[in-house]
Amino acid sequence: MKKDNKTGYADLYRKIKFIIIFRIFAFSIIILTYVLINLKDLIRHSYLVYFLTAFAIFATLVYSAALSYLDKKENAAYLSYFGYLQLFADIIVITAVVLLTGGLSGKFIFLYYIFILISAFVFLRPGVMLIGTASALALGLSADMQYYLALGNHAYFLANPDKLLFLTSINILGVLIFSWLLYNFSGELNILSKKIVEREEFIIRSQYFNRELFNSFSQGIIVLDADNSIIFINDAAVKMLGLNSVRGEFLAKAGIMHNFRIKIRDIILNFPPDILAGIESGTYNGNIKRFELNYKDMILGFSLTKMDGGKHKTGGYIMLFRDITYIKRLEIESKINEGLATAGKLAGWLAHEIRNPLAAINTSAYILNSGSVECNESDYRQLTGIIKTEVQRLDNLVKDFLGFVKVKSKNGGGASNIEEFNLFLFAEELISRFANSDKKYISGGVEISMRNNIDKRTEMFSEKSRLGQILVNILQNAIQSIERKSIKGGNETAGKTWTIRLGSKITENESGKKIILISIADNGEGMDDFTLRNAFKPLFTTKEDGFGLGLSIVHSITESLSGSIEAYSRANEGMLIKIGIPMTPFNPN
Repeated sequence: MKKDNKTGYADLYRKIKFIIIFRIFAFSIIILTYVLINLKDLIRHSYLVYFLTAFAIFATLVYSAALSYLDKKENAAYLSYFGYLQLFADIIVITAVVLLTGGLSGKFIFLYYIFILISAFVFLRPGVMLIGTASALALGLSADMQYYLALGNHAYFLANPDKLLFLTSINILGVLIFSWLLYNFSGELNILSKKIVEREEFIIRSQYFNRELFNSFSQGIIVLDADNSIIFINDAAVKMLGLNSVRGEFLAKAGIMHNFRIKIRDIILNFPPDILAGIESGTYNGNIKRFELNYKDMILGFSLTKMDGGKHKTGGYIMLFRDITYIKRLEIESKINEGLATAGKLAGWLAHEIRNPLAAINTSAYILNSGSVECNESDYRQLTGIIKTEVQRLDNLVKDFLGFVKVKSKNGGGASNIEEFNLFLFAEELISRFANSDKKYISGGVEISMRNNIDKRTEMFSEKSRLGQILVNILQNAIQSIERKSIKGGNETAGKTWTIRLGSKITENESGKKIILISIADNGEGMDDFTLRNAFKPLFTTKEDGFGLGLSIVHSITESLSGSIEAYSRANEGMLIKIGIPMTPFNPN
């Protein structure tokens, strides 16, 4: 029977090794006791002391050599037989000691009980049954030897056989009762032992599994305790941070719980001290904080989470991180490529848009300057009108393009033309560019009422010219939307009241800063969902003569003013645009 259970084999080996060592102490106690009992007559019994001492040493050496030999064989059955052989040999030795020290009335009867207990410890129920039976037989044999041979108070028991019978019965009964108790207890102990072995094997397998699992992750994992000390780190984190050269224990303990007695800022010097404080106070949404750090020649992307384990909580924070240097490099290259692609697209679009007006201007100019073609006054006015219209179109195209480029290239560090002004009066000024004194815009049979519902007391401190560019673009788009709806509707929209409304509301953003919400609403043709999602993208347009830069410029200018813009619309139902602009570039608190 080869060993098929390494844990069981190792356990049996440890137990047999224990009884070999225990036997030395047991013999030492027996010899010492014997010496003390026979101290007055020690010289006469010295031969027995020498014999017991030599026997203890010899037995220990023989048993140790045999155990070493059997361990090399790795045979559980042989090891078990060897254990039983030792216990039976001990019974013989104990019987001899008992007979030589007073027999059944002597002081060493307790040794039977000790070795029954040892048998229960080593072999559980089978050991108790065998050694208990052997002990009872040995006691009976001792009684016979005392009665028939000159051993252990022979003369006394020969004269008093009833006393010998009584002592024999009492000792055998005691051994059997003790064996019976241990037999039942060993059954429970056997079950408990198996459960302990199974649990130990499960824990060991779980530890190896968890270690292999965490060490197989390509992401670095670090767990901190409540004092920000490292208590767990995986293999990827050790290699990524290059910690082997700092402390060798990192790699040896990677993947298991261990108190490394080192703070996170001792290995990552530039780790932000306010990160953990923000997690603790719940500043970050969902108790998760993502950030990036430069470490040596790498850029590391971190995800920090606060752990919540209740009363069984072990760690305080868990950090997942990885090397994102390559990703960042790709992002930079992607932005460069995107910029080049956008520049190429803009250049192609601009060349295409300029080519058409130039072709019309060139044709008209050729006809006017050609001596072979006669032009009357009507033709002359028509041709010059074409030239004027196309020149105006080119001018608008250049203005839109320059405005778009200017906004896109502006950064926060540039100078700003900030001034204080009344928003209501400013809106009145802008409306006057489109409407007459009655605030009505009339063009091509379309009459649009422009209503300024902005609070007359609203004072702002911002870039007036850029805010004006935003509002003018939106008003112009609203007018064009109404005109297109009026033309498409025909008789169905005749007599309809067309309206553009401007409104305002003072509120606060998430950081508590006061902002002014400016709303512009119209009842024009509106936008469908697809158009609305792409309305602020450069070069996106649904107009036949549009450039797709107007709303993109609006969006860019709003961002440059640290504002926000939102659009709401339904096809054929109108449009609502809300613009949030800080009332002042400074914190009012």
